[in-house]
Amino acid sequence: MRVFAVFFHPRENFTAVGGAEKRFLRVLKVWERKRLDVTIVESSPKLVSACCPAYETIEVSSPISVSSNSLFSIYFEWILWIVKACLRCPKTVKRKKHDVILAQNNTLPNLFVAYFTHVLSKLPLVVTVHHFDFNDINKEVDNASVYRVYRDAGFSKSVALLKTLTFAAMLALVKRSSMCITVSNATATFLEKNGISKQRICVSGNGVDLNQIKRIPARSKVYDGIFVGRISRDKGVFDLVRIWKHVMRQKHDAKLVLVGNGPDFSRLKDVIGSNDMSSNILLKGSCTDTELYSLMKASRIFLLPSRFEGWGLAVGEALACGLPVICYDIPALRETFGHCRSVFFVPLGDVSSFFKVYESVFTHRDLNTLDVISEEYIRQFRWDKVANCELVAIHNLLTSIAPND
Repeated sequence: MRVFAVFFHPRENFTAVGGAEKRFLRVLKVWERKRLDVTIVESSPKLVSACCPAYETIEVSSPISVSSNSLFSIYFEWILWIVKACLRCPKTVKRKKHDVILAQNNTLPNLFVAYFTHVLSKLPLVVTVHHFDFNDINKEVDNASVYRVYRDAGFSKSVALLKTLTFAAMLALVKRSSMCITVSNATATFLEKNGISKQRICVSGNGVDLNQIKRIPARSKVYDGIFVGRISRDKGVFDLVRIWKHVMRQKHDAKLVLVGNGPDFSRLKDVIGSNDMSSNILLKGSCTDTELYSLMKASRIFLLPSRFEGWGLAVGEALACGLPVICYDIPALRETFGHCRSVFFVPLGDVSSFFKVYESVFTHRDLNTLDVISEEYIRQFRWDKVANCELVAIHNLLTSIAPND
C-alpha cells in the first residue's frame, strides 16, 4: 500500500507544531516501523525528515512570508501555498502510482490540496478530522449558527465571517472524501449529523508518548499553573488573564506560564502588561517537547479554558506529567477525560467558576496524590494502537473499492 500524504503545518507565528502535527508525526513513526510506503508533501520547514528519515518528503515552501499575524494575512499566505502545492502534487502521485490520498488534518490547505489531487488522480481520499469549531455536536450546522459561535468566542465581525466561510468550505470538502478518520466519537457524531454516513467514519483516537515523558526528570514546582496551546482567543487565553486576576487576589506572587504561539500573542502580551501582570504571567512562546514536559513537571495545575478541542492532546500530556487538569466542559474533553478523577470540568465561559475550581484543586489536601491518578489514567492511550487502527481502516477501504477479478 502506497500512501500520498499532504502535511501542511502553519509556521511558528501561528501555532508551530500543534496537536494535529504532533499526532501525524507519532503515527508516521509507527508506520515507519511497519515499512509502510508513504510520500509526504509538506510545508516549510520540514518536520518529517528529523523523526522519520525513511520516508520520501517533498518540501513545498510558501511563495511569500508575511510578517503580520493578522488572520487575513495568514490566510492569504495559505492560499498561495495551496496554489503552489496543487501544481506539484499530481505529478508526484502519478510518478509513484500511489493507492490513496491522505489529508492529515481538516484545515483548508490540507483539505484543498488533497481533494484537488484526489480529483485528478481518481484515487480515494482519506481525511483525518480533528474537530470543527462547533460544540453542539447533535445539531446540523448552518452559517448563521457558526458565525454566532465565532462571535461568542470573541472574534470581530470580519474575522468571524472569514472563519465561517472557511468552516463551510472545509465541511463541504470533508463530505466529498472517501473516508474520515476522527480522533473522537464527538467529532464522529458531528460528521454524522452533517451528512456523512457512519460507514465512512473510523474513530481511532489519540495517544501519549509515556516513555518520552518519563525520561524527563521531576522538577520542583515553580509555576502555580500552566497552559499549552495556540495563543488565540478561541483557546481561552484572554479568559486565563481574567482567571489569574482572581488567583492573584489570593496569592499575590502566583505564577502562570503559557506555552505556545499564535495570532493573538502580541495582543495577549499587551493585555497582560496593561493589567500589571507581567511578573505573574510568563509568555514562553514555542518550545521543544523536552522543554514542554519539563515546564509541565515544574507546574502544579494544567489550565485549558479552550472553547474547541478535538481530543485534547495537551491534556493527555499534562496528565502523563502528573498534573491535575481544569478545563471547560466541551464534548471531546468530556468524552476522553470525563472518567478521570484528576480532570475537573467548568461550564463553558464561566470564568468565576473556573477560579473557584482552581482554588479548590490548589488547596486540596491530597493534591500530591492526584499525580498517580493522572498517570494511571493516561496509560490506556497508545500511539501504536491509533496507527494500527488507521492502517486497518485504510486497507479495508481500498479492499472495498477494488475491482472484482
